[in-house]
Amino acid sequence: MNKFLLDTHALIWFNNGDDRLSEKVKKIIENEKSEIFVSMASFFEITIKLKLGKLQLRDSIEKFFEDAKAHLIQILPISENHLFEYQNIPLIENHRVPFDRLIIATASFEKLSLISIDKNFEEYEKIIDLVW
Repeated sequence: MNKFLLDTHALIWFNNGDDRLSEKVKKIIENEKSEIFVSMASFFEITIKLKLGKLQLRDSIEKFFEDAKAHLIQILPISENHLFEYQNIPLIENHRVPFDRLIIATASFEKLSLISIDKNFEEYEKIIDLVW
């Protein structure tokens, strides 16, 4: 599969040139045959964390958004189908983060491999293809 959804941290790390992004993921994102997507939910999460002072970007959120598009990252709006799929995502006892679950639902519905280092996502590998 050459279609991938970036988890929020993967998007931030890629945009910031962060060394925590694995070489495998860098190659996937930079491969012109890969289709890279990000959910609007990630931008919503980033905006909230910026407002709460829990995150800093090297540029404004507007520039961050434009940089993503400049790298040919396709932005997926939150659709009703993503919300319907959200209902099918099992509740894992120690993982109830709404943004994470919406990103998982988006990957599941859109049939995208999910790029994430989040260990909690391993609990969902029966319904999503996890890449790191």
